[in-house]
Amino acid sequence: MRSIFGDSAADPETGPAAERLRTVEQWRSYLTEYGADVLRVSAEGELFNVSDKQRATGWLGYEGADEQRIAGLEDRLGTRLPPSYRSFLGASDGWSHLGPFMYEMRTTGDLDWLDDDDADMYMDTYDDEPDDASMRTRAPVLLIADEGDAQCWLLDSGDVSRDGEWAAYTWSSWQPGLSDRYGSFAELVAAERDSFQELKGYEGSAVNPEGAEQLVAEGRAQALRGEAERAAATFKQAAVKGSGAGAYLAVMLGAFLDLTHAHHHVRNGILGRPHVIEAVGLEQVRAEAVPLYLRRTMEGYGPGRDFSSVLVPELHRCEGKPVTDWIPYAAASTPPTLPESPVFQEALDAARTIALSGATDDAWSIIEAALPHWHSESPHCIAPVVLLTDPAFREVITAPQARLVVTTPRGEERGRQQPG
Repeated sequence: MRSIFGDSAADPETGPAAERLRTVEQWRSYLTEYGADVLRVSAEGELFNVSDKQRATGWLGYEGADEQRIAGLEDRLGTRLPPSYRSFLGASDGWSHLGPFMYEMRTTGDLDWLDDDDADMYMDTYDDEPDDASMRTRAPVLLIADEGDAQCWLLDSGDVSRDGEWAAYTWSSWQPGLSDRYGSFAELVAAERDSFQELKGYEGSAVNPEGAEQLVAEGRAQALRGEAERAAATFKQAAVKGSGAGAYLAVMLGAFLDLTHAHHHVRNGILGRPHVIEAVGLEQVRAEAVPLYLRRTMEGYGPGRDFSSVLVPELHRCEGKPVTDWIPYAAASTPPTLPESPVFQEALDAARTIALSGATDDAWSIIEAALPHWHSESPHCIAPVVLLTDPAFREVITAPQARLVVTTPRGEERGRQQPG
């Protein structure tokens, strides 16, 4: 069959999840583990549709559909269901909280093809998206989700692998068009479980917190050796395990690698995360994260933009006002400063004076020469963030220079060879 998402039917290789989740027994084991994780780390209000019986048994599903019921559904649909989804229904005819934004799955009693009414209800936001438009004209697509947070899940019967699996997608109101393609229903569920673990970790309610501190220490050593991308990945792993320090260091290191969206990452990953502020300390957040947020917010949006959702303490009195009202206040505010080592502080002072005279290249030369000698006694400092937050260095620290700052070995790690 021709896929609704392309000109020809695909024949993808199935991934590890599809191999692990082929039978009813495999699904029962997987769902039991997954459900236990959801119950353990979710706040009370997040599981509003979970029954007392489900809580007591730890099973967020229902009785599995027997072969007769599944066969009847297939007769009604006019096709055999893909193997991983068929086995899922055999393990549980429906499920609560299969993904972070999916509250209830459809059952054999209400499963059906996506029709025009469904498309209008679920996907009216992005009428111009080509994939969504093709969905409206032909619909060999099974709508398998019942209730979600502005999200639906779909199986494409026109995109079938050699072993009978159908490609799977999500559609969400907060993203334009369809999600990435998954090779099967099992692959989609595995990806959504990963997303659940990531979101909970960044909230400070990690599913698997073991090893977080070790990852932070490992990431710090990598960062100080100048292995910036490697360190960023390690810090993100620590953040998924619930480490506030890991989340903070991932954001601050990421700002040196790409400043473009730093204000979003600071707002969402630091200012809105109490466990991050607690782990790092309010003084450091106010000295580094807040001025970085203010800088990139003003640079990124400019005058005329209304910031009704600003959460920065310094701007509390300006919340809800146009950006033009709080830019002068933000520019006049003086954040606390963190202590620098004597050698690097001397270089900063000299570079600042030269930069203010317009000799930006000379200022950078001074900073670059001092970088190997930079160090901090704080385990939550891995680079001189002042270079990104001090207005005197705006023209000195360009994107290439910012990357050089964090790819230069620094402090106690300079000169150490990368482990093989």
